[in-house]
Amino acid sequence: MSRTITLVLLSGSTENDDAVFAVNLSKAILEKGGKVNLFLYGNGCNLANKPVPVEGRSAISDALRGHMDGYVLSEKIEELTRRGAKIATCHTTEYSRGTEGCPYLDGVERGDVGNSYTRFLMATDVLLAIGN
Repeated sequence: MSRTITLVLLSGSTENDDAVFAVNLSKAILEKGGKVNLFLYGNGCNLANKPVPVEGRSAISDALRGHMDGYVLSEKIEELTRRGAKIATCHTTEYSRGTEGCPYLDGVERGDVGNSYTRFLMATDVLLAIGN
């Protein structure tokens, strides 16, 4: 019997390693036959958005770019949804960050605490909150 794990991600990808951990944990759960719900809340909601390409040369050095590219999770998040993970974001926290209405990554759903998160909770066996 597979278990459903719900992760609430409160941190963005460049704040610390919380987002990388949550994505890698989600992948491992799916590979073991489990089910994953990922609710993006707080700064975690920024992970729902499609990347915006930088036009021209970025002011970031090549060394820093190499480091920061390890925190770009858009392809990994879309892979999770292709593998069956359900990912929703909180539009209220997006609104407060000025990103509500930005295009989402493929498979990510616009969500909220009252509906999406509650549905996740009602179908979960384990709940894990990651971030601060």
